[in-house]
Amino acid sequence: MKWLTDYMVPVRFVLVALLAVSGVTLAAACGGSADQSATESTADAAPTTAGDVSGVPSVSSAPAVGPVEGVDLSDIRMEDLTGGGEVELASALEAPAGTPVLAFFWAPFCSTCRSEAPVLEDLAAEAPDGLRVVGVGALDDVAAAREFRTDTAVRSFPLLWAEDTAAWSAFDVPAQPYLLLIRDGKVTQRWPGGASAEEIRSAVAA
Repeated sequence: MKWLTDYMVPVRFVLVALLAVSGVTLAAACGGSADQSATESTADAAPTTAGDVSGVPSVSSAPAVGPVEGVDLSDIRMEDLTGGGEVELASALEAPAGTPVLAFFWAPFCSTCRSEAPVLEDLAAEAPDGLRVVGVGALDDVAAAREFRTDTAVRSFPLLWAEDTAAWSAFDVPAQPYLLLIRDGKVTQRWPGGASAEEIRSAVAA
């Protein structure tokens, strides 16, 4: 019987070795399946595009809040130095279809803004093609803002002001003076540093 015992020992080692190899193979196979599932889950979780009607619209396809396409003006309120009280910027920039709106970004301490405000005052009174002008001021303090309005004698358009620059950021305005021409909910012209009355008239008539 000793020969049988001697024979069984190597067989036992062979069986153990085979089971170990099989276990590694099975583990590798399971790992491959898990990796594939993770890849498929990641693909399923990828954000949908605006054209994918079966999914949620992307952020860029969400409707704008307010009268200007792609510009979120929600919760932006400013003091109206011309008419008094506080107004929503979105409401101030609203206009009938086809009516051009000129947004004038200014600051109380800006000397160029002070020289440009009277020019815009005349344009607002003239209202070429029904042009509406809206001042969108920021920075400094309310006393300085009111002094600006008194010194420039603006009375023909709303001269709005807020201490923070939330309104500027919404329109990607880096500094003052800055002019935007808006028509039918779209920004059609930008003038960093301001523009002459003739340049504005030409853009409005285009």
